[in-house]
Amino acid sequence: MAGTVLWTGEGLRLAIGTQILLDDAKISIHAGERVALVGRNGSGKSTFMRIVAGTEQPSAGETTCARGLRIACMEQDCTRFHNVSVRDAIAEGLEFFNGIHRQLDALRPGSHEQEKLERILTLHDAWDPARKIEIIAQKLNLPPRDSLCGSLSGGERRKVMLARAVAAEPDLLLLDEPTNHLDIGAITWIEEYLADYRGTCLFVTHDRCFLDRIATRIVELDHGKFYSCEGSYADFLAAKAAREYREDQAESKRQSFLRREIEWVRRSPKARLRRNLGRIKRYEETAALSAPDRIGSMELIIPKAGRLGNQVVRIENVSHAMGGKPLIRHFSFEFEAGQRVGIIGPNGAGKTTLLKLITQQLTPDEGKIEVAPTVVFNYIGQSHLELNPNRTVLEEIGEGHEFINLGDERVSIRGYLRRFLFEDDRVNTRIDRLSGGERARIVLAKILKSGGSFLILDEPTNDLDLPSMRVLEEALASYSGCLAVVSHDRYFLNRVCTHIIAFEPDGHLFAGPGDCDYYLEHRAAVLSAAAAPAPKKDAPPPKPKNPPKKLSYKEERELAEIEPEIERLEARISEIEDIFSAPDFFANHGSESASLQNELNGLRAKTEALYARWDELEQKKQALQS
Repeated sequence: MAGTVLWTGEGLRLAIGTQILLDDAKISIHAGERVALVGRNGSGKSTFMRIVAGTEQPSAGETTCARGLRIACMEQDCTRFHNVSVRDAIAEGLEFFNGIHRQLDALRPGSHEQEKLERILTLHDAWDPARKIEIIAQKLNLPPRDSLCGSLSGGERRKVMLARAVAAEPDLLLLDEPTNHLDIGAITWIEEYLADYRGTCLFVTHDRCFLDRIATRIVELDHGKFYSCEGSYADFLAAKAAREYREDQAESKRQSFLRREIEWVRRSPKARLRRNLGRIKRYEETAALSAPDRIGSMELIIPKAGRLGNQVVRIENVSHAMGGKPLIRHFSFEFEAGQRVGIIGPNGAGKTTLLKLITQQLTPDEGKIEVAPTVVFNYIGQSHLELNPNRTVLEEIGEGHEFINLGDERVSIRGYLRRFLFEDDRVNTRIDRLSGGERARIVLAKILKSGGSFLILDEPTNDLDLPSMRVLEEALASYSGCLAVVSHDRYFLNRVCTHIIAFEPDGHLFAGPGDCDYYLEHRAAVLSAAAAPAPKKDAPPPKPKNPPKKLSYKEERELAEIEPEIERLEARISEIEDIFSAPDFFANHGSESASLQNELNGLRAKTEALYARWDELEQKKQALQS
């Protein structure tokens, strides 16, 4: 592993009550790495980040860091910034560079120390702190710089804390869920920023596209131990499955040994002779070992949707403005049964307004919206997702009832909560004592118990851990009703959605079939074509004598065969990725993980080569035809 060691921890131990977060854990972070820290909600990821930042200490173990190491973290608690402006909050992250400016002012011109300090300012483009603040604020689409942080929404405050951490440009940057509440444009910017970042980054994220594009290494915190894997998230899943397979094989051998030895101990009257004491000791040591810990997967069942006709919601030539700003211009779209529509766009573009128009909470300025009489909306926007902090989990979901009806199925509230990984010892826990991920699961439990034939979700993946997100994706992908989901998580949108509605500048909306990647490619092509200079009207070059009018027979046949072959390969790639993402992967395919990973790598390489050849032949064909 390249790079010097910046931070290391050995023998780390930490427990909160009966929950063990770190159990003799060991980890090192090297210069130049971008390490993604993953794990179940409540596994201790944020706590470990605080240990690295130095704001919390383990109960045992040793931590060391490189001399002069500068660490900056994205703070989660914004209380101390309540009466601070956006500009001043970000400027606090520039204190290191402000200190260099003060040192320069005190130095005599031409000194060796002056040259050293000037190189630092040049390297970090920190000669003009005000300009640096403004560039970052614009990229993250922050509110007016004079606004007080206390007046901002939770999402806006998180973005200010992200800007503050990024502005510091430390040796080690700590980011906890940096993409939460960011739109796709801002996420793309932070991806590009971190991809070129000269320092080292340790981050927690649930955005798998972000993870795959940024991480050089994935580290899982599981039952107090760290497990490291280089490569993509698919590589991590394969490595995790292989590790658990080995652990379970070892456990199977341990149980077989114990069964053999217990029979010998019971039937042998000479078992306590001195020559047999070693055998008895081995038996006792093996019996004292514990089986591998496994956490079950969330079982998410959406109540069956009621009957829907061919037409669900029809939007016809709708326009709407807020505060004089046009959000939607002449938009038409028709929702149909079985559609799963992803709604994307910059923050403040009007996504929530569109949802309120669909559910008839707002009336459009122009046009009309028709809702079929069979439609039953289940819409809970972000403003409605507040939980009562003084209630227990059982009280929040049960609301005075002991049972809940999920379509034709009647289950107890405790049984329903077990599907969301709340065992009996957690259902009496107060909401204000739950982790962010646990609260996200409670919100999902509240939303989904209501059923409905038109399900509307606003940023449902925020704070969910990766295994829970995969379960949510699978449940939504098989939902029989109509779905509209607002999200900035591209991987989630790609797995779930059949259509995309995208907010573009000046209130114009794109709507069409396909996933998020398809729309982004389409949008990039449109912008590229618009930005391309007009061709010059110079005299055309002389044409060769008897030029070919079309591709050769062999090339035409090759081109015709490439597309179905790509479709076949991509179908197999999708099939293998779904196998890796399945919660029961280990149980059904654990022994095949290595061969599946090799097959996946080969298929991806072959598909990329076919795309390149297809593009080459298509360009040649168009050139010949023109």
